[in-house]
Amino acid sequence: MAKVNKVNPKENGKKEEKEKGRVDFSIKDAKYRDKDGNVVTAVNGDGLLVAVPVPIKDADGKILYAGYNARKHLPLKKSEFASITEYLRYQAFVARIKAAILVKNAEEKEAKANRIEKFGDEATRKKAQRVAKMREQLAALENQLKSEGVNVDEI
Repeated sequence: MAKVNKVNPKENGKKEEKEKGRVDFSIKDAKYRDKDGNVVTAVNGDGLLVAVPVPIKDADGKILYAGYNARKHLPLKKSEFASITEYLRYQAFVARIKAAILVKNAEEKEAKANRIEKFGDEATRKKAQRVAKMREQLAALENQLKSEGVNVDEI
């Protein structure tokens, strides 16, 4: 039965919605690359993780093993790791992924803010976009005429 928040009813069911679609990670198949670069199992004889299961690619960049994905899989539990150090490394791994996503979002927002600051209000931005699109069309038309042998500079 789902927890009901009587103080703030809007929060009811939010955690369930967030985790919907995420699946358990299969620990038995977990792999990682050791210090020598060899692909080895991340599970010890007791069935506990001794390393964070990370994606593994071949020399061409093709993914051989998808590894743990914080967006796709439910969080791993402390009891699934052989030691606290490996669990803390896992938490650091997830934190770095979240940080990278936040940095990417911040850069996109800064770029958008710079664009808005450059052109001002909404009407001016739309006019600037229209001019940019017209320039692209004009350049394409000029290239087409040049390919047909027409000297565009004499026009």
